[in-house]
Amino acid sequence: MQKFILLRGHQGSGKSTFAEQKIAEFQKEFPNAQIVHIENDKELTDENGVYRFSREALAQAQQKGMVVLKNTLKFGQQHKQNPILIINSNTNQKANACRSLLDLAKKFGFETEVYRLHNFYPNLHHVPESDVLAAYFRLNQNRVKGEIHVPAEQPISAAQQAAIDEMAKFHRMPLDFDETQQTYVTQRFLQCGQRDFTAKTSRKYPELRVLKYRSSVFYENRFNDALLEMRGLVVDAHDRIIVRPFKKVFNYSERIAKNSKYPIEISENHLVNAVVKVNGFLGVCTHVRLPEDHPSFGAAFQGKTLYSTTGSLDSGFAEMVQNHCSRYENIFMDYPNHTFLFEICDPSDVHIIREEFGATLIGIVEVATGRQWCEDELDKLAAQYGLKRPQVIKNITFGALQALLKTVEHEGFMVFDAESKEMLFKLKSPYYLISKFLGRSKSDNLGRKLDKRQVDEEFYPLIDHIAENKAYFNELGELEKIAFIQEFLQKVQAA
Repeated sequence: MQKFILLRGHQGSGKSTFAEQKIAEFQKEFPNAQIVHIENDKELTDENGVYRFSREALAQAQQKGMVVLKNTLKFGQQHKQNPILIINSNTNQKANACRSLLDLAKKFGFETEVYRLHNFYPNLHHVPESDVLAAYFRLNQNRVKGEIHVPAEQPISAAQQAAIDEMAKFHRMPLDFDETQQTYVTQRFLQCGQRDFTAKTSRKYPELRVLKYRSSVFYENRFNDALLEMRGLVVDAHDRIIVRPFKKVFNYSERIAKNSKYPIEISENHLVNAVVKVNGFLGVCTHVRLPEDHPSFGAAFQGKTLYSTTGSLDSGFAEMVQNHCSRYENIFMDYPNHTFLFEICDPSDVHIIREEFGATLIGIVEVATGRQWCEDELDKLAAQYGLKRPQVIKNITFGALQALLKTVEHEGFMVFDAESKEMLFKLKSPYYLISKFLGRSKSDNLGRKLDKRQVDEEFYPLIDHIAENKAYFNELGELEKIAFIQEFLQKVQAA
């Protein structure tokens, strides 16, 4: 007997205990069996029994677990007579990932079982209950076919069930809007919408959390008005906004896609302003000066300039932002509670398009209101303080801009309505898209490149186009497939 058991459950659901029971049952039937127990928490616990969590350590544990799984499956395939039990007792919240693991085990001839646990024991690692309930809700929303639901010995409490019911109700109703902070990221959203975003607590300033929509929101097209704001939004312990970067901006190809939640129609004669897009990463700088009646007045970050990225206040990229932008701190102090946004190009982070290294001012957002400064205001401030700015093309028809796009050898443009100054979309150049897709994809295998989970969102329309023409595409040779891709990427920007 060779079996792979996958356990699914929130923190405190009893996965480790249930795994031990299944191991004991298997060993009773097969005393000489090889047992492989994959559990990330074991890898995060040191020799003294102290649990030490970090995202880096978790990633290493996950990678190690996958290596162990694959090696054991291969060994089992080569030794069919050997009884082997592999049991994975991680939370396993993502249904697609679970199905991939099960399919992999079946491919090597292992029997498979999936169990879903529902206990609510106190979790050993003191995960906040809000996170536990969010995990439970995600598991409910991401079921796996054939999973066996194990009756709870310690069932969910009435209060916990009420919170879960509120989450379900929340996802069926329109979003609330906080007039005071001018945001859809309300306290209710932060409590009930956790399946769709991460809240990363800063190591440097533990009172602050960086909010970022989950990657699955991209390829499952689950954006809403609150998630659009969660692109490095920083809130304090009272859910008050402290750092306010750009909202998510869609690519033009995404906004004209059939399934777009934010569709747009724009004629060739429509006048737009276009800002040349610098190919770097987003640097975010905010000098915090809070009034005395603010609930976080006196906090450690009061009077400080915060340097961040779309996902962190503490990462190496955040440090890189500080290295490039701390020289402008006097400007940030002149405009407190304004989030300055720069495109950062650094020798240690070279992108597809070769750019001049340094920081280029691309935006300013008022934290209190969310008002984004227009390009004329940015140009005026940049001239006053000697900041670098990207090239701006004003009052060009959209048709003329599309024609220009075919000839440029930079990333593309940020496109604004010439009259209202509203930001409309990103327009990526064919030169950039083709170079990036064929030159910097995560895998040399074309099939892997055509998985939404492996590519950036600007390529999602391409993935959909290939899916619609799957039979034809599969008949093409490798070079013909590349030509097919190049033709579409060139055409979609001129649509």
